[in-house]
Amino acid sequence: MVDVSGRYLVIFLFIWCVALTGSDGDAAALPHMRPYSGIGVVVFFQSDPVPSKNLTLQLYREPGLLRVGKLNSSSLAGNKWLFGQSDEISPLIVSARKGNWLRVYYDDAGREAWIEPQYKGRFQSWEQFLKSHTGHLLPGLSPQYYKLHQQPGEKLLAATLNSNQVFKVLKLENAWGMVLTDQAQIGWLRWRDEDGRLLVGRTY
Repeated sequence: MVDVSGRYLVIFLFIWCVALTGSDGDAAALPHMRPYSGIGVVVFFQSDPVPSKNLTLQLYREPGLLRVGKLNSSSLAGNKWLFGQSDEISPLIVSARKGNWLRVYYDDAGREAWIEPQYKGRFQSWEQFLKSHTGHLLPGLSPQYYKLHQQPGEKLLAATLNSNQVFKVLKLENAWGMVLTDQAQIGWLRWRDEDGRLLVGRTY
């Protein structure tokens, strides 16, 4: 015998959950997909001859060939959750280089295209980029990523960080970074996970 009331209850709960997820407030609260770290970032200049509000970048399937679209200043704001809320244009993560051409992840879906920043921006390695400002661990990580180590992958220290704490990156070695915390403790933590996705953001 089929339990009709139970079936209707399940259907109601499903519809209710979908409605909640689709609302503006809850959709905005959904966590971001952490991007792949690539090889570094392209940082955009904020002064003339290209004011930030007028910045436009052409996207190509291959360097200089098969244009697939363009990005402007408003569409370059997607990485602010990673790199801080400021008036500056958020950097783009770079996955490869060919001469002056950079292959970048240009949207939240992780799609890639080639750009030639020319005088509009410059490439920075992750070590250059992270050492220039303070950093923080991203929210929603597995607990092991918030723990400091004495050496990469070795003995754990007593300190456990959270996503609100800031630290200074002293150096990077492969997937690990030596950091100085806001509690004046030095230790090592992973700055990208085993799949190559980012674990840290930069604080302005």
